[in-house]
Amino acid sequence: MLEYIRQLQRYAFVQPRIYWCEFPFFTMISGFRQKFCLGSRPEDLAHLDTIEQKAWEKHQAYLNRLERLLLEKAEYYLRLKEAHGVNTARGLAKLTGEDWSYIARILRTLELPEPVKGFLQSNKSEPVIVRFFHLRRLLDIVRQGEERLQIARFRELMEELENGRSISELVREAIENV
Repeated sequence: MLEYIRQLQRYAFVQPRIYWCEFPFFTMISGFRQKFCLGSRPEDLAHLDTIEQKAWEKHQAYLNRLERLLLEKAEYYLRLKEAHGVNTARGLAKLTGEDWSYIARILRTLELPEPVKGFLQSNKSEPVIVRFFHLRRLLDIVRQGEERLQIARFRELMEELENGRSISELVREAIENV
């Protein structure tokens, strides 16, 4: 056996195999500790070598703000698609690390009629309207198909909002009078 091993060492060309794998990762410093995060670096933080906690919190606050304003988030995804040449929601999911079905639903809100988009953009500082027109309601409007049906559904939802708003105002006034 020893003779066989020596013969292999002498005549066989055996080299250790090295496998290279590239995993995208970035480092983040939080609480004086360095943390390695697998995945692509968020595009907003691409100019930083290491991401400090303050920058990460700022990025998270930006994403949370976009979460409330669905049309702006949809436009953000659209800009990402154009910038990276991605055609599908699954490709965007690889870039952002979010669920592809969620991204597809957000992008469907861009199919809203222009008057509805204009109303939502002009009233984005109204928390009642932002809370009322969440993703499920906006997708309900989009599912109506034709623009006239979408606008009719939007009017129904606006009436529902006004009725609910008047009830809450009455309750508030009753509490103040007591």
